[in-house]
Amino acid sequence: MTTYKPAHIANFFIDKANDEGDLITQMKLMKLVYIGFGWVKALLDRDLFPDEIEAWRHGPVIPALYHEFKHFGSRPITNHAIEFDLDSMETQIPRIKGDDEKVKLILEKVWNIYKRFSAKSLRDKTHEAGTPWSSAYEPGMPSQEIDKNTIKDHFIYKIDQYLNV
Repeated sequence: MTTYKPAHIANFFIDKANDEGDLITQMKLMKLVYIGFGWVKALLDRDLFPDEIEAWRHGPVIPALYHEFKHFGSRPITNHAIEFDLDSMETQIPRIKGDDEKVKLILEKVWNIYKRFSAKSLRDKTHEAGTPWSSAYEPGMPSQEIDKNTIKDHFIYKIDQYLNV
């Protein structure tokens, strides 16, 4: 079982957007990575990456991913997240392993369901009452970690809603 970094998941969605001639902003990317995490946690009962997910003013944020792309502001992202390999002394673009079919299938589903939503719409979805973000966020307080089991339970409920429409 492979555990990824948020950069692997971000690059998956950046590739999907590029393949479809779509533009993706930092906020939309952040929400898609969060939703991808939630779906994998709900369906496979595993953490897609070990990083904390925090409740910030504009919703769930993975700090490492925020810092990777913050220089884009609200402009479309025009490059991939990169890693520096200390052994080879080269940069590389982290990607999901080709044989990790379940994760790729789940992330494909997430992309196909949520790609049509704007960054603001995805932000609004994460701000709804009863979401993991709403239970962790306190205005004026430092960001709080969102409990991953709360994320799992929320997405089990949401996926069940989608399947029982």
